[in-house]
Amino acid sequence: MIKKLLLGAVITSAALFALPNNELQLTVLAKAAQKKAVVLSTMNLKGKTKEQFGKLYDEYQQKLMERGMKHLALLRNYAANYQQMTNETSDQLIIKWAGLEEAELKLKKEYILKFRKFLSSAEVMRYFQIENRFKILREAKTMKMIPLATPPALSADMAIITTEAKVDDSNKSQ
Repeated sequence: MIKKLLLGAVITSAALFALPNNELQLTVLAKAAQKKAVVLSTMNLKGKTKEQFGKLYDEYQQKLMERGMKHLALLRNYAANYQQMTNETSDQLIIKWAGLEEAELKLKKEYILKFRKFLSSAEVMRYFQIENRFKILREAKTMKMIPLATPPALSADMAIITTEAKVDDSNKSQ
């Protein structure tokens, strides 16, 4: 399951704006183009505003992709450790995750101001609502594939509870 998650993350994190070299890159570019078409259609912008939006949108998507690569590295680390989380590993992952979340919020704030230079506040809000819907869909798919961490103490406690339950069941049947 983790392998599927990592493969999916690699596919969606591939360079979106480079010339395609293989089928995988073509697929990624096609999905990015579909997303952009949906966003542009939903934004319903015209003329110069649409052109300005498209250029800034591409720039923002590139930065999001760079953030996605950092998130992928975090997922790789998690995949290697999720079955036996130590306090040290957990602390490192939580701190890195929080840092990525902070960086994403900072990036959003930066681009809100950039989009606001030629879009109304309502249009900027609309765009980020659309972007958030895509993010929620992507995260929902990802969350289904990520198993919960297993702390060492929980693993030992579960083994004891399971053993005790088996002993209780065998005593009841006697």
